[in-house]
Parts: sequence; C-alpha cells; structure tokens
Amino acid sequence: MNKQQTPLVDALAAYIDKNRLRQHMPGHKGEAAGWLAQFGALSAWDVTEADGLDDLHAPEGAIAEAAALLAQAVGARQAHLLVNGATVGIQAAILAACAPGETLLLPRNAHRAAWSALALGDISPLWLPVAMSDDGLPLGITPLQLDEALTADPQVKAVFLVYPSFYGVCVDMAGLLAVCRRHGVISIVDEAHGAHFPFISPQKSAVRLGADLVIDSWHKSMGSLGQTAVLLNNTDLQPERWLTLLQTSSPSYPLLASLDAARADWCAYTEERAQKIAADRKNLADTLRQTANLRLVGADDLPQCYNYDETKTLLYSVCGHSGWQIADVLREVGVEPEFADNRHVLFLLTYAGPEDERQRLAAALLAADKLLDELKPQQAVLPLQQMPLPDAKLRPFAAAHAPVEWLPMQQAVGRVAAGLITPYPPGIPWIGPGEVVSAGLVVRLAELLAAGGRVQGLRDNLLPVIIA
Repeated sequence: MNKQQTPLVDALAAYIDKNRLRQHMPGHKGEAAGWLAQFGALSAWDVTEADGLDDLHAPEGAIAEAAALLAQAVGARQAHLLVNGATVGIQAAILAACAPGETLLLPRNAHRAAWSALALGDISPLWLPVAMSDDGLPLGITPLQLDEALTADPQVKAVFLVYPSFYGVCVDMAGLLAVCRRHGVISIVDEAHGAHFPFISPQKSAVRLGADLVIDSWHKSMGSLGQTAVLLNNTDLQPERWLTLLQTSSPSYPLLASLDAARADWCAYTEERAQKIAADRKNLADTLRQTANLRLVGADDLPQCYNYDETKTLLYSVCGHSGWQIADVLREVGVEPEFADNRHVLFLLTYAGPEDERQRLAAALLAADKLLDELKPQQAVLPLQQMPLPDAKLRPFAAAHAPVEWLPMQQAVGRVAAGLITPYPPGIPWIGPGEVVSAGLVVRLAELLAAGGRVQGLRDNLLPVIIA
C-alpha cells in the first residue's frame, strides 16, 4: 500500500459527494446551521456508520485499511485507531496483558489511566519508585532497578513503562525492554508523549525497539484532532477484545479521519517536519542564552542513563521563580504554555505554527524574562524527592467498590483512600484507591494548594476515604 493514501478520508469524501438525504444520526444531518456554522464543512464529515464507511468495532474496509497503513508507517505488526484518547489504549493494553489477580509492575509516575485499568481488571500493582533529579524533576526507572524487581517477584505478568515522561525525560527503553524479554514478561509502553518518535527519532521508538504493546497519543504532537490516539501491537495478544468493550459505540468520524490524514501527511513530510522542529529548538536555545532568569532543560542536565525528547521545551528560573509565576508572565506577553508546576513550565514543539512563530516566541521570552526581573520569586518550599510509596491495604478493584466518606485532609490521615488524588497537570496520582493516606501526603497537598497548584480528586478540600 502507498503510505500516502488516505482510505478513510477518501471514503468520507465519497459519501459526502453522493449528497444523500441523511435519515440517520447525528441529528444535525451534516448541516452547518446554528452553532455548528462555526464548524463549516466539518459538519458534513460528522457521520455515523453509513454505507461504505466501515465500522470501528468490526473493521473490514476503510478503517481497516487506515489502521494497516498506520502500522506500516510506524513499524508495528498491528495498529488500532482510538477515539477515546490514549486512556482507552492504556486500559485495553493492560487488560489484555493481565488477568484478575495477576501482577502488573509500574513506575510511580504512571498516568491515572493505568490506575483505571487496575481497578477495572482487579489487577495487583507492584509500584517502583521513580528517581528524581537534584532540582525535583521526575526521571524514571532504570534497567537495573527493573531487573532487581522482576527477580524479587517472578509472579509479575507484565511491565508498564512511561516513555517519554510528561516532562520529556526518556528512560533507557532498549535496556528496559531487554530486561522484560529476559524475564519473559509482557512490555507495555505508554508512549503517549512520543508519537513522533517513529518518524523523526526512529532509534527512540518503542515499537521499533520491540515493545509488545505501545500507546501513542497522536493528537499531542502529530496533528490529528483532540482525543485521537493509536494502540500498536507486536504480539499475538488481542487488545481489540477490550477496545470494543471500552471505546464508544458511536465513534467520531472526523476524529478517525484526522488520524488517517495525519499519518499520510507525516509519511509525505517527515524530513521537512523534523527539520522545522530542530530549527525551532535551536531558536529557543539561542534565545534563552540571552535571558537572565530563564533556562532550558536538556539531555546534559540529566544523569547519563536518561535522555531528553527535544520536542519538549522545559523551562525554569535560575532565580527561584515558581513555574506558575513564569506561566503568568508568559501569558502577559502572549504565550500559553502546555503546563506549569512548582518549578517548571513546558512548551511543546511540533511541525505546526504560524510563519512568524519563532520571531514572536523569541520576543515573548525576552519580554517575559524582563518581567521576571521585577518579580520576587515565590517558589513554594516543596520537597525535591519523591514521597515514599504508600502502604497498600486493598487492590484498586476492591477499593473502588467500597463505601466512601469525605473527610478534611487532616482527619483522613491513616485512613484508606477511596479515589485518585492527582495534581493536574501532569495527571500523575500521588495516591490511589486502596492506599493509606499519610501525614506527609497531607502536608504536600496543603503546600501544593497554597502555592496555586490544582488537584483532582478532592471535593472542597475534602478527601475521599473508605468507610471502615
């Protein structure tokens, strides 16, 4: 097949050209009227499983062809198109790999989607602590750490790996996968933030390195619409059995078509896009050499066993401004970052952007740096080391089915959490259902909230715990 073909886009265009009277869902019938007027021609593309448009849950035609083309483009045996985000891919991969009661090994910086799979499948988690850099940047786990954990617990069925992290840190994926193969465990890679790797950094691509199951979030960096992702399979496992249970029964065709179109565009313009991203990174680095406060994190700032994804721009202030302060001054000068935390601010570099983006961004960074000169640093005093792993009393499945009460955080100390408590962004839970709430956790939560951070899972600063 020609990698630049777009079978699903073509099938939708052909359906629209037939100009049939749409006596089917959705109710707007393809008309760009009322509030849909602002969507223009996109309204006509929002259809259901009409004649010739295939079925996501039993693909045989255009959707099957689009998925096969994507698998071919990235070097996977099989690809599944996702319209419920990387979340559903993570859930399906874990549930396909582990039966109820079996053990999944995870790093503590796993996304909340992994927790939902643990609860849905009654899977037992084995958590590994994540190393931290000297300035509080979460790094990841090492092959030695993984080997020791698998040697100590031979009952582990599968390993879940985060690569790259939300911050752009890359673990030694080749080394970690070698350990998984040596111990005969299934490898699942949350590569949600690295969908571009197979194209612009193939030597970093988890699927090309031989991972068993890989989840890539294409909307993050590849140009498809929000909520789109892919699940790549190099095994005889059947994650599609879980996808058909977990994904919506009314998939969005504009979302599916955007995956098809984005894949074709990347196949056609890989070199140009890689050059554009590299030039943008160089422009940012050159600009930040002129700033008094702002600095750029790169591979040289990390221990030797880690690397960095240079499509991420992670900034911090050498003068001690918090990430939230940096984000505020960036917004004043016209820049909206991806996220900010106590220490860092993150930008995403992609193939897209206005023609004058480099000039505008350089000018904005210089202007923001001058505003920081006049701003007293207010970085919160948050620990730079990861909290100890919580004690676990129940598996997430059992905890999710237990009765709940909501308590002030101080009163929740010593009780078993009933839900995820998650600073957002980046969406990495600090504690999950079935784990004991510690005094240290409550202190950290109070500090984070006082510093302006956001936390999912609280209700009016009350914390959900299981009724004893």
